[in-house]
Amino acid sequence: MFGLLRKAYRDLRQRRLRTLLTILGIAVGVAGIVAIVSTSSNVARAQRELFVDTSQADIVYWLWDAPPSLAALLKADPRIAEAELRLSYVTRWRPASASGSGSVWRDIEIVGINDFAQVRVNRFDLLAGHYPRVGEILLDVSAARLAHVAPSGQILFHDKERRERPLRVSGLSRSPNYLSSSVTNLAVGYVPASFLRQAVGLPGNNQLLIRLRDPVDAQAVARRIDRLLRRQRIQAGAPQFRHPENLPGRRELDALLVIMALFSVLGLILSAFLVANTLSATVGEQIGEIAVLKTLGATQAHIVALYLLESLAYGLLGTALGLSLGALAGWRLLVWIGSLGNASVSFRLAPLGVLGGVIVGLGVSALGGLWPALQGARVSIKEALESYGIESDYRQSALDRLLQRLLAGSARSALPLGLAAMALRNLSRRKARTALTLLVVALATAAFLGALATRESVNNAIEEIYAIYRADAWVWFGERLDVQTEELLTTVEGVRVAEAWSVADGVVQLARARLWGMPPDTVLYRARLAQGRWFRADEPDAVVLSGELAFAQGITLNDEVVIQAQGRLRRFRVVGIAIDNTIFLGSTLSGKAFLPRETLSRMLGSEKRAGFFALGLDSREPGPADEILARLEARFARFHPTGQPVYAEIEAAQEASRLLTLGLAVMVLLVALVGSLGILNTLTLNVLERRREIAVLRVLGATNAAVIMGFLFEGLALGALGWGLGLIAGYPLGRLFVSRLGAVLFQLDFSLAPAIVAASLVFTLGLSALSSLSPALAAAQMRPDVALRYE
Repeated sequence: MFGLLRKAYRDLRQRRLRTLLTILGIAVGVAGIVAIVSTSSNVARAQRELFVDTSQADIVYWLWDAPPSLAALLKADPRIAEAELRLSYVTRWRPASASGSGSVWRDIEIVGINDFAQVRVNRFDLLAGHYPRVGEILLDVSAARLAHVAPSGQILFHDKERRERPLRVSGLSRSPNYLSSSVTNLAVGYVPASFLRQAVGLPGNNQLLIRLRDPVDAQAVARRIDRLLRRQRIQAGAPQFRHPENLPGRRELDALLVIMALFSVLGLILSAFLVANTLSATVGEQIGEIAVLKTLGATQAHIVALYLLESLAYGLLGTALGLSLGALAGWRLLVWIGSLGNASVSFRLAPLGVLGGVIVGLGVSALGGLWPALQGARVSIKEALESYGIESDYRQSALDRLLQRLLAGSARSALPLGLAAMALRNLSRRKARTALTLLVVALATAAFLGALATRESVNNAIEEIYAIYRADAWVWFGERLDVQTEELLTTVEGVRVAEAWSVADGVVQLARARLWGMPPDTVLYRARLAQGRWFRADEPDAVVLSGELAFAQGITLNDEVVIQAQGRLRRFRVVGIAIDNTIFLGSTLSGKAFLPRETLSRMLGSEKRAGFFALGLDSREPGPADEILARLEARFARFHPTGQPVYAEIEAAQEASRLLTLGLAVMVLLVALVGSLGILNTLTLNVLERRREIAVLRVLGATNAAVIMGFLFEGLALGALGWGLGLIAGYPLGRLFVSRLGAVLFQLDFSLAPAIVAASLVFTLGLSALSSLSPALAAAQMRPDVALRYE
C-alpha cells in the first residue's frame, strides 16, 4: 500500500498543471455547495432574528390627518407594545450638484419624525453624521451610494407645488424595514415632522406603526383599531401585517439560491467529468508502467486502488480548496444580500454545508476516477507493452477517408483546410478523452443557454405585466374621494382616461393577497385569462384570482372562496383565473384577487369613494408623464395627491431583475471556468503525448504559426462539436431553470430566441479558442531536440 501511495503522489507531482486544473474543477463545485447552504442558513437565521429582536412594526396603517393623541389612546391596549405616528411623503429627488446620469430625478419617501430621541418602532441606525434639523435630511445609505451623495452634501426635492427645495444631508442611516434603493429604485430619508408638515401642508400624521407584544394578536388588535378609527372619524386604509415567513425580498432571495443550487449541481457534474478525463489521460500515458506493475505481480485490484487513490487525492485537495473558497464566497454573498436588505448579517459557516461539500467532493472524485481505474486494470500485459505512435490503420475508417479528400486540395503544412482536417483526425485518436471533453463543453454550453433563456423569460414577463396594465400612471389622494372624481381627472391636459380603483390587502381562504376592486368594464386593465372569464356588472360576488394564488390554495373555476378585508368576510364565486405576475420583486403577498369595485368598497366601509385612481396618459415617456402628473398634482393640491408614473415601476422591476441576471452571470462564469479547464486539460495532454509528432513537423519545416493553428483548430473543433451537443441539452435545461424559478418567484413562460442560440455559439467558440491558446503556444515553443527525447 505504501508503494501505491508513493506512486500516486509521484503522478500528482509529475503533471502539476493537470493536477491544478483538476483540483480547481472540484473546488468550484464544492465551493458552490458550501456557499449555498451557508448563505441559506445565515439568511434564515437573520430573518428570524430580525423578526424577533428588531423594532419592526407588526401592523401599519395609512391614515389621513391623524392627531397626536391617537398614539396615546392605542398604547392603553395591553396587547400593544408601541404605537407611533409618522408623516410620509413620496416625491422626486436628485443630488443638487449632479450632472449627467446623476441629474435624473428619482423617487424618494421622506419620513417625518416627531422626535428622533423617541423612535421606538421601525428604528434605524445612524451610520454617519447626526440626526437632521430643519432643512436637513438623514438619507438611507443605499440611496446615498446610488446617487453618490455624502454627508454635508445637498439634495433637491419637489414640494407639494412641484417646486425644487434644497435639503442638506445631515448623515446616513440604515434600516431593515426598507429594501436597498438599488432594488426598489425608491430612496428613503428622514426629516423633522414639523418641517415636512410645512412642506406638504399636512397638519397631522398619515402613518400609524404598531408593535405588538405578541404577533398572534394582530387580527384582533386590527379590529379594535378599526373601531377606534371609525369613532374618531379618521380615514384609514386597510391594515398591513408583517409575517415572519414572508418578508420583503424573500422570493427573490429564494430564486437566487435556486439558481446557485442548479449551477452548483452542474459544476459538480462537470468536475466529475474533469476527474475522469484527467485520470483517463494518466492511464493512457502510463500503459507501459501498468505492464511493468502487472509483470511484477500487481493484480487488477492493485491497479484500481492506485488510480482510485489518485482520484481521492484530487478530491481531498479540491475539497479543501473548495471549503475555503465556499466560506469566502458565502461571506461575500451574505454581505451583498445584507446590503440589499439594509441589514447587517453575521456570517457563520454551516456545518451541514461543510459536511455536504466534503461528501460531494470526495464522492464526485471517486465516481470520476472509477471508470478510468477499471479501464487501466483491464489492460493486458501484451497490450500494455505494445508501443503506440504512427499506426498502419490510417485511411481505414470513414472519417479518415473523408479527411483525406479534404487534405487532397490543400498544402500539407499550413493551409487552414489541411490544419482543420488534421485537427479533426487528432480528436478521433483519443476517443474516450474527446468524448469526456465534449460532454464538459456541452454542459457549459447548455448552462449558458439555460441562463440566457431564464433572463429572457424574466424580462418578457416584466414586459407582459405592463402590457396587461394599460394605465400609464397611478395617483393616490390623501383622503377618499367620490368615484366621480375620475371625470374631473380627465379634464387635466394629457389625461386621456381615469378609473377609480379600490386597493387593499386581505385574505383569500388562508392566503394573504392584494385585493383589487375594478370596474367590470375597465379599459385600463386587460385581463390575461388562463381559465374562465372576467366578471360582469351583474355579478357583485364574482372574483378573478391570479394563477399563483389559485394554484397555491388548490382553487379551481366555480369554487366558492371566502375573502376577508378589514375584518369583514364575504363569499365569492371564482369565475376566472388570470395570469398576473405583479406580485413579486419585494412583495410579501401570495397573489391577487380582482373583484367588483363597489363590492370591495362596501367591504372597506367606503362605498362609492376611492383614494386610488389609474390613469391613461397621452404619453408614458418619463418627461411628458412627469409634466402631466405635475399639472394634476397642482390642480388637486388641496387633496394632497401623490402621482406614480408606470415607467418608474418598470425601471424598478428591471433593476430588481438585474439581481437575478447578476446571479446567473456569476454562475455562468463558474461553469465556463470548469468547461475551459476541461478543454485546456485535454489539449495540454494532447501536446504532451504528441511531442514526437510536433518535433517531426518542426524538422520538416512547420512554422510556429502552423503548429499554433493546428491546436487552435483542434480546440475550435471541440467547441463546435460540444456546442452542437449543448444545444440538444440546453433546451430542457433552460426549461428546468425557468420552471424552478417560476415555482419560487412568479409564473414564467419559457423563451429561447435565435439570438441566444447565436450568442451561445460565440460563447462556446470563444471559450474554446481561449482555452486552446496556452497549449498551442506551448507546442509552438517546443524545441525539436527536446521533443524527440521521449520518455
